[in-house]
Amino acid sequence: MSFNNGRERVRLENRWKKLRVQYRAAGMSEEAIQAMYEFDVRVLNSERAYIDNTVADFTSNDDDMSTSINFKQYEDAITITDTYHETKTRFSWIGEIQNERLQIRLEKLSDDDLALLTWYAIDGFTEHEIAKAFNLSQPAIHKRIAKIALFLKKF
Repeated sequence: MSFNNGRERVRLENRWKKLRVQYRAAGMSEEAIQAMYEFDVRVLNSERAYIDNTVADFTSNDDDMSTSINFKQYEDAITITDTYHETKTRFSWIGEIQNERLQIRLEKLSDDDLALLTWYAIDGFTEHEIAKAFNLSQPAIHKRIAKIALFLKKF
């Protein structure tokens, strides 16, 4: 099981569009509303980190087969459509892109650029956080993101 950060962020934003209206109508200040929103964003990031770092991978080889899930009984019900053929699970979001030309362009990016784009656009990390993880400077990350954006805009 993986955490689909993009989908969860869309859900959060849609929920907060309604909540902001309700909270304003109830007389809450913008600062209080923003603080509550930021708390929910931190909870979302915490959930993502928890799932990414602790949830068991079903593909691992367990000696104790009694605790593993038997997917054979669900084999007929499971259908997989993977439009991004060479994807690793980390970049599976590319297969969800509806625009075929954009998808082809994304497939031409290097693994490093895809990782950077995934961290920035999908997972919502800041340039500073990515710079720490990649052991690069923040301006270097900014330039790489700008280069990727320019590459994608030319599609």
